[in-house]
Amino acid sequence: MSWRGGWVVSLLVVGAGCGGALPGEEATAASSGEVEAALDSSYCLPTEADTQRVKVIFPPSEFGSGLFAAGPGPFEDFRGTLFFGANFEDGRRALWKSDGTEAGTVQVKSLPSSTGLFWPIVTGLKATPSRLFFLAGDAAHGTELWASDGTGAGTQFVKDLTPGPESSSLSHLTAVDDALVFFKEIYDDTTPRTRYELWRSDGTSSGTVRLRDFGTEMDVSYLDAKVDGALLFFVRELSGSGTSLWKTDGTTQGTVRLKKLTSGADAFIRSVKTSDSRTLFILGESTGLQELWKSDGTASGTVRLASFGPTRTVELLGSLGSWVYVTTTSNTTQYMVIYRVPLAGGNPTSVVSLPNEFASQGVAFPFIDAVSKAPGGSKLFFTVHIGTEGPGLRDTQLWVTDGTAAGTTLLRKPLSLSDEYSSPLRAVSDDLVFFSSLELGGVGVEPWVSNGTPGGTRRLKNIATGATSSYPYLFLKVGSRVFFGAYDETLAGQLWSTALSNSCMSPDAAR
Repeated sequence: MSWRGGWVVSLLVVGAGCGGALPGEEATAASSGEVEAALDSSYCLPTEADTQRVKVIFPPSEFGSGLFAAGPGPFEDFRGTLFFGANFEDGRRALWKSDGTEAGTVQVKSLPSSTGLFWPIVTGLKATPSRLFFLAGDAAHGTELWASDGTGAGTQFVKDLTPGPESSSLSHLTAVDDALVFFKEIYDDTTPRTRYELWRSDGTSSGTVRLRDFGTEMDVSYLDAKVDGALLFFVRELSGSGTSLWKTDGTTQGTVRLKKLTSGADAFIRSVKTSDSRTLFILGESTGLQELWKSDGTASGTVRLASFGPTRTVELLGSLGSWVYVTTTSNTTQYMVIYRVPLAGGNPTSVVSLPNEFASQGVAFPFIDAVSKAPGGSKLFFTVHIGTEGPGLRDTQLWVTDGTAAGTTLLRKPLSLSDEYSSPLRAVSDDLVFFSSLELGGVGVEPWVSNGTPGGTRRLKNIATGATSSYPYLFLKVGSRVFFGAYDETLAGQLWSTALSNSCMSPDAAR
């Protein structure tokens, strides 16, 4: 690294032990720094009666399996209503919406059918205050950008960015103010490399314009972040000049390089998370050095916080109060340790070591699969997978932490041991998180819910009765409901929801 800039702490954590709670760490993380956003709410554990299928939309699947059957999705909250794609197995495509009732779950617009089973599909839903953008395809244009005001008449094709029937490859779809910014990726046969173009759209053809052509000498990472109404993205110069953090507010003059992160040619971004108006990311060097950075969307506020050595794999959990939490896993012992790093600067300190009963039984490397934190929350929910030499998993676990050893708790295991399906994870408050879990005895993989304690962690509902699993997916809170897709007795994926409440009945009455 030839350039750092700003206040920096550099610590090579090579021989850090598994550790436990450190002196003075008994207080919760939230008490050590103010949470910038108010917690959404405090909710009761929903009951089976609260959890109902919204509407039968899809006919029985030809696949006969919840893993592969068609179902609703992807989901997006647009003006307080759930909007979703309906991609049928016979090639029909449509945009739908739901208010959580059967009567209020309706098709917004039928879209051009697909000649193939899986592509093109309705996907990439992204809401701005006035429009819902998404990707859809037809024979004349291929997959391109569409926009909707929430009505059938107001759902229109935007622009043929790749003229003719060839599809456009659009990525990084991000709402910035009332517009959409995105990248168009064009594979160049002559290089052969991918050309990255940054675009902006207001939902009209004339208002869909290119902001910048990054050419074929710059590689844009698939990871990005949104901070204070701007898209942050990472660009690696293939000439070997290094990796930089860029920012765009959806204008040409507002598309700028914030900071050069490294001069190394082989650096890459490993993980990115945004919470409390800051972005955290891990940058990996070709030497094996792994760096934790933070950014508030300004050059001076983009600072390296710590460096970790190559003997451990570092993964990002997120921030709580004035601390960043990461996990480090020894490449030799296969034990995972939670560390915390001060956002204001200072040395990383270990919080707690997570158990790994398989560590001495060959390949059993733990890794973070998913992390979820409620808006303004003071807890991190995360799933840990313990691998094997094959495609399956030894174990899958749901954990919660408030940033202390005493507040780091195993809530449920196993979740799913399949290499084809991973449990979704969605925290809607500090005391309510939705996920899926495997249950033996003919129950299978079904939706579960937890209030953040082992005693308050239970199955939400056995949707696919018998030995069949419902394989729930895409938990999303919209208003006072949490929607999700699940395979049920209709032999298809259908739209389900559970009602949220602040008026709690007794635990016995809830069963």
